[in-house]
Amino acid sequence: MMPLAGLRVIDLGIITAGAASSQVLADFGAEVIKVESTTYTDPFRSWSQVAGAGSIDPDASPAFNAVNRGKLGVAINLKTDEGRAAFLRLVAQADLVVENFRRGVLERLGVGFEQLKAANPRIVLLSLSSQGSTGPERDYISFGSTLEAIGGLMSVTGYGPDLPMWTGNNVNYPDQLVSIVAPGLALAALRLRDRTNEAVHVDHSQREAVTSLLGHEIVRASRDDLPSGSDSNRHPRHAPHGVYRTAGEDDWLALSVRSDDEWSGLCEVLGLDAVARDPRFATADARAHNRAELDDLVGGACASRAKDALARELQAAGVPAAPVQRPDEVLDDPQLASLGFYQTVPGDSLIQRGFIARLSRTPAQVRRRAPRLGEHTDDVLALPAASQPGIAGVRFPDQVGQ
Repeated sequence: MMPLAGLRVIDLGIITAGAASSQVLADFGAEVIKVESTTYTDPFRSWSQVAGAGSIDPDASPAFNAVNRGKLGVAINLKTDEGRAAFLRLVAQADLVVENFRRGVLERLGVGFEQLKAANPRIVLLSLSSQGSTGPERDYISFGSTLEAIGGLMSVTGYGPDLPMWTGNNVNYPDQLVSIVAPGLALAALRLRDRTNEAVHVDHSQREAVTSLLGHEIVRASRDDLPSGSDSNRHPRHAPHGVYRTAGEDDWLALSVRSDDEWSGLCEVLGLDAVARDPRFATADARAHNRAELDDLVGGACASRAKDALARELQAAGVPAAPVQRPDEVLDDPQLASLGFYQTVPGDSLIQRGFIARLSRTPAQVRRRAPRLGEHTDDVLALPAASQPGIAGVRFPDQVGQ
């Protein structure tokens, strides 16, 4: 039996933060029911499309399929009385509701925490909001870029203090962070619910999650110390430290030298015997002081070497080093293959990311592909869709966008 078997989750989550959080629960055995409507689908259905000429297939988005596998899909219009009633019937039989809408959306739809408690006095609501449910900025609109900015992360990333840098659309760091933290918060709340037999509302602010990454910078600021800021790939004390171009069109090696032993190992592998004896680089402080000249020397020695072979040699010599891998190279990575990280999803020819942890006796499992819009409405509600005016029913192509 899977570890979360018997747990029923109603998933109102969209994009990454909400949808990926509930996907983790599905991977470990929970029954996750994704609720959309034909008038408002998860926006990921129209992102990163793999579609035919001039068409948009809401079931083909890689972004949607990457964070919604393992779920059942129902289509319910929460703006109708019949739809709300059907939704609350699901809540009455569930353990957890996950949502990441703007504050106030659930209340305006008539399915806020008070209504959920009335339907199920033991329900847990996991709200993954932007700013939290209190405070002067609770209604702010945000995306990954604005969260990185307002949370302080952008001030310490990038290639110098003049241009703060966002981690970008392909990463969207705040959403990814929340989707790892949130499942643990859900389980903690469920444990509290079971101990008290009372409903629990978890208010998880994505902004706080971002700022929590800057713990040492917060301490620094509280002491009125100067902020560390952004200094590209450099380290304030260690050198050489960064990425160095290697042989190949766009191949790079990342390395970090933190001790005299690692410095000796680096020089031996790169054939820098004369540099190893140079008094400018004899100590860690000297190497940091003369990092510009040192980077040129190390970069020149790396330029003719293949990144993978060089990384292996340096690791064997006790030097922290790794090739900078592109997504296609990560897909072929032997370490991830040995861990069984990548998963083939049933009913889908694509390979997806796997699990970030393994349980020895009850491992996670991908049990089904991401749902088509409204695919399981009839089965989940156990009523003919036509008899429920508020329920959109199984999707047909001409319903998209209505």
